[in-house]
Amino acid sequence: MHIKTFLSALLSALLLCAPLAAAENVLSDRTEEIKQPPQSLEEVQDRAARDWSRSVESPVSWLTVEDHVLTVYDKDDTKVYRGIYPQLRLVNDDSSPLAKSLDAWNAEIGTGAWHSPIRTYSEEARRDGYKLPFYYSDITPISRWGRVDEQLISFFMEGSSYAGGAHAIPHVDAYTFDRRTGRQIALDEIVTNRTLLIAAIEAAFQTQYPAAVERDFPHGVMEALLIQHPSEKGLSSFCWYMAADGSLVIHYPAAVLASYAAGAFTLTIARQDAPRLFTAAYPME
Repeated sequence: MHIKTFLSALLSALLLCAPLAAAENVLSDRTEEIKQPPQSLEEVQDRAARDWSRSVESPVSWLTVEDHVLTVYDKDDTKVYRGIYPQLRLVNDDSSPLAKSLDAWNAEIGTGAWHSPIRTYSEEARRDGYKLPFYYSDITPISRWGRVDEQLISFFMEGSSYAGGAHAIPHVDAYTFDRRTGRQIALDEIVTNRTLLIAAIEAAFQTQYPAAVERDFPHGVMEALLIQHPSEKGLSSFCWYMAADGSLVIHYPAAVLASYAAGAFTLTIARQDAPRLFTAAYPME
């Protein structure tokens, strides 16, 4: 939960300094919220047919995910904003530490969608008399599941926001929860130090993206990584989750390490490839 686009970074500031039009209702907007089931694990195997605005179903029976679709209509009943966000629930459990943590997470994610900066931009544009040629959107489903077992729940969220321009703005997030205590796990509990992690990421680039290394990093991958992850940030600037096999997955959205045209990069670091990198916490059983 550590790399965010500027949209996500702006959210807290906007909530603090801008009045919420949803509360004031100065535009006479109408909101509608529906629930939709996630895509099945079988459906998402076909990338061409996959609906990237929907979450992927949980890989276990004791955890469920359901997407909420928030749509805002103006006074003429024209759609002006759509937000999609997931909600997680434990089956037959609403009192454990994990259940309470997920309730808090659900509230945070839902608040972010209802009071999205993108929704605010839509409202501000219309207050200024601008007629939107399309509806603005802010969509972040759960797109990949990692470890979901007796120790951890780890998953990756990937979506985008659009309020005009040449292309949508990608944004990602990732979360890992301790199943017993319910707390979110920090990266420094999984890896030993930043230096070894950056070295492992560079090595992964060489084997997993050799063409991109030559084409998209004129000054080398290491320089791009050191700029993106300065020492003063420690391990807080990495977007990561734990894969089902115990590997560490690091993700960079498009335009973070290289040009937008270079696309996104997802690096997988297996435990056997970097044995000194991983701590003894949360071993694979």
